[in-house]
Amino acid sequence: MTRAHARISPPALRPGGTIGIFAPSSDEAGRFPSRADRAARFLRAEGFRVKAAPNAFATGLFTAGPARQRVEDLHSLWADPEVDVVLATVGGNNTNELLDLVDYDFIASCPKILVGYSDTTALLTAVWSRTGLTTFMGPQLMPQFGEVGGCLPYTLASFRKVLGEARPAGPIAPSTQWTDVRGDWSGPDDEPRGLVATSGPRVVKPGAATGPVFAANLDTLLRLAGTRYWPDLKGHVVLLESGDSSPSRLAAQLTQLRHAGVLAGAVGLGLGRFPAAGESSALLADTLRDAFRDFPGPVVADLDIGHTDPMICVPNGIAVSLEASEGSADSPDSPHALLSFEEPAVIPHHRSHS
Repeated sequence: MTRAHARISPPALRPGGTIGIFAPSSDEAGRFPSRADRAARFLRAEGFRVKAAPNAFATGLFTAGPARQRVEDLHSLWADPEVDVVLATVGGNNTNELLDLVDYDFIASCPKILVGYSDTTALLTAVWSRTGLTTFMGPQLMPQFGEVGGCLPYTLASFRKVLGEARPAGPIAPSTQWTDVRGDWSGPDDEPRGLVATSGPRVVKPGAATGPVFAANLDTLLRLAGTRYWPDLKGHVVLLESGDSSPSRLAAQLTQLRHAGVLAGAVGLGLGRFPAAGESSALLADTLRDAFRDFPGPVVADLDIGHTDPMICVPNGIAVSLEASEGSADSPDSPHALLSFEEPAVIPHHRSHS
């Protein structure tokens, strides 16, 4: 388990700033270049500059080249004075191959914004826990910015606000619509996804908590168990997401977290929506209630994080509050959950473009 470091805030994403892209794991950006091109065009249309690392579109058996090559891409973008944000192309399964090769002293000496979710959270966790640098669980190039018709407005608004404004984001209003539809990138990939209405976060266990936030993909986090990259989450509000909606698998993973002592140390818990839950939704709800029956703090589900869209950007390490109530006397059937970012995630960026 890694020891705590003083928090380091990266400089904000500037208007017209440069977004550097690299592939930490999967080679899908190279295998589906039209999707990646559409994402880059969208970002440029939004006023950003886009700079790809040398091997961002490399292909291999299943990764975008060897681990050392992918880390060299990360380091090259980190060393580039024009780059404000280092954005993952997509997740995969093998980002943990990079962790022993990253120069954490260099990363800490030149803070930048690092963004991704799913498997990329292995790198986000390692950088945050080894350096104290705030990293961001949020959208990736291919699945969000490569969306047919452009990135969903809710996702883009959070990206701009959390990464670009050096003040607390405050209460996070939940999205009113969502989707878990995943298109076939190997096909025409030209149909926009349908959105359905959502009632917002669901209260699993009422309560209130404040503390630094940590967000990660559940499957990816468990791959770090027993390693030097496992974070110390005592006193944290922990947000977890997963692309797997199997109740039996989720129950096993939450039991592993309990065995590892994570649930005992956290003060609040939130889970993202589970994609393709379908008929298992009721069983998932029962699974969560059983898993967190003895947890002392608030527990909420169906947050706008993870493998459904739209999503918010979550800055690891900043102070947040999480409130969950079962309803008021006037509205006993109206439970309420609210996540609020109490600190800025970035500092003002004083450097201008050359």
